[in-house]
Amino acid sequence: MKAIQFGAGNIGRGFIGAVLSQAGCELVFADVVEDLLTQINTRGEYTVHVSDVNSYDVAVKGVRAVNSGSDAVIEEIASADIITTAVGLRILKFVAPAIAKGIVARKAALNDAPLNVIACENG
Repeated sequence: MKAIQFGAGNIGRGFIGAVLSQAGCELVFADVVEDLLTQINTRGEYTVHVSDVNSYDVAVKGVRAVNSGSDAVIEEIASADIITTAVGLRILKFVAPAIAKGIVARKAALNDAPLNVIACENG
């Protein structure tokens, strides 16, 4: 199962990305911060430090990233099973066109598999 996470910030990586990875998803982040995209693609993994009664680390491995304003994100959506967002309410209007183009690309590729789109926003 392939998941595209729009927003590679604290919530995207530290919460949603970790949950998707633990569920066994192939994880692709979509963001516009080039330095962050480069770091994700260079390392291919990151660690989430969970602070609870018992603190522990969660290793998130096999991740990659694409620019959310590029054609690459449309190609990723064309073969995705899940799209999640953690970009903030004011940024959703900028993410929506890429998602719509990705859905059109899915149809053009004759991909009729279900696609779940989940907005993980506080609002």
